[in-house]
Amino acid sequence: MEEENDFLKLSIEERCQHKLWKARLSGYEDVTKLFQQQDDEKSPEFSKYLGLLKKFVIDSNAIAQEKVWQLS
Repeated sequence: MEEENDFLKLSIEERCQHKLWKARLSGYEDVTKLFQQQDDEKSPEFSKYLGLLKKFVIDSNAIAQEKVWQLS
């Protein structure tokens, strides 16, 4: 159980690319929250994670993929 929670110490970008689907989902959720907090559509936060957005919707884990669609 402790190993599962170790990913919470990682950056959002590292979690979004992690091998564990729970880690990726955690990253996806945090990126979504971060995007919702942005007031300017030209915020550097959007471009920082732009390369990862495609991975969100084509995640190999069905549960993570379904939750991503629920977040949007």
